[in-house]
Amino acid sequence: MRFLLTLLALIIFISPAFAEDAEEITIDEIVEETAEETEEVEDTSVRYAPKTCDFEITFPEEPYLSKRCPPNVKKCYQITGYTMVYDMATTVDFSVTCVPSKPVNYDRYNDRAIKAVLDSMVKRAEVSEYSIDTQESNGYRQGSLIGTGKYGRQNRIYNAQLWVGQNSVMTIEAKLTGPSHPKADEVFSEILSSIQKKKVRKAKETSDEEDDED
Repeated sequence: MRFLLTLLALIIFISPAFAEDAEEITIDEIVEETAEETEEVEDTSVRYAPKTCDFEITFPEEPYLSKRCPPNVKKCYQITGYTMVYDMATTVDFSVTCVPSKPVNYDRYNDRAIKAVLDSMVKRAEVSEYSIDTQESNGYRQGSLIGTGKYGRQNRIYNAQLWVGQNSVMTIEAKLTGPSHPKADEVFSEILSSIQKKKVRKAKETSDEEDDED
C-alpha cells in the first residue's frame, strides 16, 4: 500500500495537469485515444482455379478477362490478367491461361520440350539476361524462365512459367516494370509464390466457389 501511495504521489507531482483533469476523462475515452488500430483489413484476394485446371494462382483483387488471337493460329483463347500501377511509376502485370489437356500430352511435354517453349519466349519478351529451370514433382512438370531486360527506358523483370499436369496446361507471364517499389515488389512476389498444384478444398469451400462462378 505504501508503494502504491508513493507511486500515485509521483505521478501527480510529475503531471499536475493530468491530475486536475483526471476526473473528467472516462475509461472509454482513454481506451479510444490510446488503443492501436485492430480492425482487420478486408481480404479482397481472388483465387484463379478453373474446374478444368490442375493448378491455381491467387491475385490481390479481381482479375480481368481478355482474348488473344495469335497470328497464323486458327483458334483464339482467353487470358486472365491482372495489372496494377504503383505511384504512376512501377507496374505489376500478369497474364495467365489454363487449357484442358490429356494425359497423353503429359509425356510430350518433357524437360526438353518445356525448355524449348520457354526459350522461344525470350525474343518476344525482349529479355537480355535470363535462366531457365525445370522440375517434376507429384504428378506435374514445371518450367520457369526468369530474366531482365528493358521496356523503353525502364528496367523490367520478366518471369514466364509453364505448368503441365495430367489434365491441363497452365502458362504464366509476369512482368515487373519500372523503378524498385516496395509494395510492387511484394505483390509481384506474393502472386508468383501463390502458383501451385490445386489444393483439395473442403466441400463447403468448393460449393461456395461454384456458386460464385454461376
